[in-house]
Amino acid sequence: MDRNAFLIALSESDRTLLGRVEFVEQPREQQVFSAIWAMESQVNNGGFAQYFSGADGHTANFAATALRLIGADRCADIVSRALRAVAADALPEDQPTRERLVDALDARAKAALESLDQEFFGYPDNLTNLLFEYVRSKPQMFGAVPNE
Repeated sequence: MDRNAFLIALSESDRTLLGRVEFVEQPREQQVFSAIWAMESQVNNGGFAQYFSGADGHTANFAATALRLIGADRCADIVSRALRAVAADALPEDQPTRERLVDALDARAKAALESLDQEFFGYPDNLTNLLFEYVRSKPQMFGAVPNE
């Protein structure tokens, strides 16, 4: 079984609440999936600056926790460092404020984010396998996963 294809199909199905229910209203298991899915797709598409300032940036404060819950500790560390490069405490919840914050970053913070982008792109944890196993371990939430 192609685990990545499975996760893509899952993300587009009614077995996840991704994009259908507000993040804060999702059960924790769904938040884990949603935060990791949003983070990975946005960082891969445009780096941490895009993720933090974009529509999915409201998941960023939970992303490191979600990564740790699936066993992706090295990626969680990268996300935590990226967040600290942008905000001392936590990112603001509303997108316009996050956009202004990211736009106002100085050259040092921008360079730090770009370096962390590259570190993330090295995939120190296999997010596909870890997220797949997390979903498999929660059949009551995501449904049964077919045998490989």
